[in-house]
Amino acid sequence: MAEKGKFSPHGIREGFSDLIGLEELQDFKLGNVFSEVFKKHTTEEMEDQLITGTSRHTPSLSEIEIGWAKPWLFARLLGISVVLAIVFYVSYDMFRNVNLVPGLIFVGSFAVPLSVLLFYLEMNVPRNVSIFMVMQLLFVGGVASLLVTLLLSERLGFFYSYLGASAAGIIEETAKILIVIWFTAKAGRYRWILNGLLFGAAVGTGFGAFETAGYAFRDMLQYGVDTGVSTIVMRGLQAPCTHIVWTANVAAALWLVKKDRPFSWDMLQQPAFLRIAISSVVLHMLWNAPFNIMPLPLHLDVKDLLLGGIGWIICLRLIQTGLKQLNQARQADMPGA
Repeated sequence: MAEKGKFSPHGIREGFSDLIGLEELQDFKLGNVFSEVFKKHTTEEMEDQLITGTSRHTPSLSEIEIGWAKPWLFARLLGISVVLAIVFYVSYDMFRNVNLVPGLIFVGSFAVPLSVLLFYLEMNVPRNVSIFMVMQLLFVGGVASLLVTLLLSERLGFFYSYLGASAAGIIEETAKILIVIWFTAKAGRYRWILNGLLFGAAVGTGFGAFETAGYAFRDMLQYGVDTGVSTIVMRGLQAPCTHIVWTANVAAALWLVKKDRPFSWDMLQQPAFLRIAISSVVLHMLWNAPFNIMPLPLHLDVKDLLLGGIGWIICLRLIQTGLKQLNQARQADMPGA
């Protein structure tokens, strides 16, 4: 049989798998995962979807339905958030009341990121993480990671001298994973890769949303409300491809090596962690690098889609690895195993 070309699609996929240390996706169908999005759901179903991680609503391992989750509530939140953002913008455009601007900044900055975070919550198949925990990581973790970024930037400012804006990939990803570790890595009850993925997504969501609010506020002061709104729209469209997925992947990689053990710093030196962590840093650095490929509408570029796509491929492979971890744990717990 002829050896497949090094640069054939198969060869590229194999090379990518070797590079990040994760298996290719198997039995994954995007249409199946999102099959519930356009179906009608009752208010009670929406409430049940959010009741998770409490002492009375955490299923045992034997009760978990292990397989690709079918998230749908995130799409409802996205629709509501976008409508609210439009209402704020139209209201400001009609009345020119500056009291509406803070609401426009807040809703606009959090609309898409919060919806993506809810997607990660729905994908957390073990259902052992509460909304309170997620909100704590979102708000407290988001602010804390911004502060740590500022501290690291003062200490490691020389990176910016050599790398420019790309240095943020090193500094910000370091700050965010440190906050994830601080808040969650020593909690023994969260032993699943999918838990780490959700924790990282929550911190990344807070970081990205507060950063967007800051950029929008600055642009509104310097150039006017319309420019600030353009910033919110652009960063809202980019949000699923940036901080949320980068930090989710790094945190999931940590849980990949940590499992149910207490956290130790030597885990950060494990190849399985480093491969994925470095991939997020590189994606972040390339995102900030001063080059584009081909412009798209709404101030986007093909580069955004390519880098975002790579980040999500890694994320989906981590979800697959997390599901395999759950399956292996269930089989080990079965009588006679």
